Amino acid sequence: MELCDQRALAALRWYWRSAYLIAHPEHDVWIAVRRDDRQTLCNTTPLGLREKIIADYFARPVPRRLRGR
Repeated sequence: MELCDQRALAALRWYWRSAYLIAHPEHDVWIAVRRDDRQTLCNTTPLGLREKIIADYFARPVPRRLRGR
């Protein structure tokens, strides 16, 4: 993974890790999984994924304190 991808992944996780599980498993694949209902968001870029996360979160906020965490 390139340094810029590592930084983008770290930034996404820093801001959104309490609401989403975020991964970058391969080139051009960026994934965020909601912690409440496990809905998956995907994009080919970190900025595209960030936009999807923001839209999803503001449409349906993820509870930040889930049972069992």
